[in-house]
Amino acid sequence: MSIEESIIDWGGFERLIAELHKTGEVKVEHNVILPGHSGAPRQIDVLVRHKQALYEHLIVVECKYHKTPIERLHIDALATTVREIGASRGVIFAMNGFQSGAITQAKHENIDLFTVRDLTDEEWGLPGKVVDFFLQVIQPSIANLVVDGGTALGNPTNGAPVYFNFEFGSQGPISSTPTLKKDGTPGGKDVEVYISDAANQSIMEALGDPFTLNKGEECTRYMGHPVNVQFTSPLTIPMNGGLLLVPKLSFQLGIKIMQSRITIDRAKQYKFALAVVNCINGNRSSAAKRVDGKETVIEGIITPEAMMSAEAPLLNGSVMRVILGGFFQFEEMKDLQRIPMVRTAL
Repeated sequence: MSIEESIIDWGGFERLIAELHKTGEVKVEHNVILPGHSGAPRQIDVLVRHKQALYEHLIVVECKYHKTPIERLHIDALATTVREIGASRGVIFAMNGFQSGAITQAKHENIDLFTVRDLTDEEWGLPGKVVDFFLQVIQPSIANLVVDGGTALGNPTNGAPVYFNFEFGSQGPISSTPTLKKDGTPGGKDVEVYISDAANQSIMEALGDPFTLNKGEECTRYMGHPVNVQFTSPLTIPMNGGLLLVPKLSFQLGIKIMQSRITIDRAKQYKFALAVVNCINGNRSSAAKRVDGKETVIEGIITPEAMMSAEAPLLNGSVMRVILGGFFQFEEMKDLQRIPMVRTAL
């Protein structure tokens, strides 16, 4: 809900500004009447009391729920009120800014001028107040793994056929088949790690650039993809006192894509979240109060220059891919009907 939708009258604007000042460091009062030095009563929209050691400072805050910029005469009136009650400072909050003459007079009278408005998407932090993207959780599976062109050194199997039991589970590789380093010493990566790395690389090659499935609907889809791995130098696997050299592997890669749409309205966790702009010096701050919070938090807003130097933000409508380290059972694809995959490019 925008600020204009949430504030429907003058009193609502005053209450908002009062809440904005309740940071836990000051005492805030709404619609206060104080006697002036001349004896005449002075009505104050919001009175902020800041006690420090032996002294109490009063800040008079006026709230102008006007459809047009505030004029100089309002500055003069507030300056008189500040002097009448002996306040430390005067402040005006307005919905629609200030005339140039009012800003000039406020500088002379040492009065602060602020406008409040909704945060822009950049001020929320891109992609903005609403975060809306597609999440694709991807998991591999492996079947029909074949060791191609292996060469035995030292007769490790006494001429019998060689069988490997490569196992992959939901948490990753289960079996462990060590290899030697290129210099012949122990400590090379397990064959299962080479297979996992090849599977992950093949997933990205098979999927290509990000796309959505079924026009963005929540769904689970499967793909099959043949993988051939040619090693730059054969894997050296110690076995029964001998060695087995493996120059290449091939397997059938199953790819499981679980797609969902994530939509988050970041404003829902706040009672209000606003930009507060100082019309005297141009500084911007955010003022936010969580739905379950007791106090307002006021922070400086990152400058556009700093935003430009930050990492590229997530874009609404984009696809975020997450590849799981574990494997699903290839049998999940056994009885599935083959259909063309509908890709919607971003």
